[in-house]
Amino acid sequence: MSNPAPNRPPDGSRGAWTALALITGLQLTISLLQQAPAALGPLLVRDLGLTRPQLGLLTSAIWGGMLLGTLPAGLLVDRHGERRVVVVGVVAMAALVFLSAGGAGFAIVFSLFLLSSVGAAASSPGGTKAIAAWFPRHRLGAALGIRQTGVMAGGLVGALLLPPLALAIGWRHGLRLAALLCLAGAVTYGVLYREPPAGGSGLRRQPLRLLLRNRVWLAATGYGFVFMGALGAGISYLALYLHERAGLSIVAAGAMLALFQVGGLVGRLGWGILSDRAGRRAPSMVAVGVIAILTCAAFSLTGRATPIAVLAVLSFLLGISILGWNALSVTLISESVPVGGAATATGANLSVAFAAMFLVSPFFGYLADHSGYTVSWLALTGWVVIGTLIGLTIRERPRDPLLP
Repeated sequence: MSNPAPNRPPDGSRGAWTALALITGLQLTISLLQQAPAALGPLLVRDLGLTRPQLGLLTSAIWGGMLLGTLPAGLLVDRHGERRVVVVGVVAMAALVFLSAGGAGFAIVFSLFLLSSVGAAASSPGGTKAIAAWFPRHRLGAALGIRQTGVMAGGLVGALLLPPLALAIGWRHGLRLAALLCLAGAVTYGVLYREPPAGGSGLRRQPLRLLLRNRVWLAATGYGFVFMGALGAGISYLALYLHERAGLSIVAAGAMLALFQVGGLVGRLGWGILSDRAGRRAPSMVAVGVIAILTCAAFSLTGRATPIAVLAVLSFLLGISILGWNALSVTLISESVPVGGAATATGANLSVAFAAMFLVSPFFGYLADHSGYTVSWLALTGWVVIGTLIGLTIRERPRDPLLP
């Protein structure tokens, strides 16, 4: 396991925190787009005549298309630096989502969402490599956790803003507005961001073939595959489930989705800080799994008679777990390879993990259509049990939490 580059700027440097702020801000605008289909789910089902599995595919497409793009993007970032690759990709994403708002049916919207997510693929490996190069290991979990809060903040803004906006002016105009905000984020990042002094070419890269011999990378990728699938199911169906099964209004279901995002924000930052202090990532990853198991099982018992306070608590805990794990996995991946290969390792990991979104999210919807939501939640419970068991197999090199 390799330490970050020796020529990293001093710990706590102004450039490091400026870079982190820009990367996090850009991630917020990207995630606002990525989670728009979940926030608009009930309206999309009604206006486009979608089935539940189709909604799962639509929501997965704007995320899951990244499985096609993250590995090539990671290779490009390691060769050419993150700034130009990320800007081009995110601008393309915003343009394609803007066009998708005019789509008349599932096929065209799905296709444009899928292409847009390929454009956004560079943001995760690019951001991970940049932060790994700017920050020392004893602060890396917290720094990547802060960056990952951009994902949750984007979802939170989308869940609170888009449903009432869509009811007022239509979901198509709401989606176009989100695309313009993402474009503004890309321009701001492109103008202000500066890559770390080490640059991309001065760092030792990670040959792709060596990842298959890296046990930490393999275990983290298996864990990510399971929990990325759970993440996709939660984002795709929580608001729809609460509207259809628990009887909440569209706006109230959107508020619960926002609380779900708050849980994810707290989880991504909190788990990162906790793992920094422990000097290891795996114990926190297992704790995430235990909370996910209990929460998914509890959701299988809810319905119209469930008090809204209970639904709020469960939505928050679901966010802490199936949304909160990602920063831990990304940090573990970045620590398992040389910094110069962090984008490639992260891209390869996400290419595998995002495949689960195309499998688990539609399957959750299929079970809901044919067997009911109770069976869907129980199946998701069993799925996260598998991920938790994989987390128990991770054998990382512990770091003394008192040392950098």
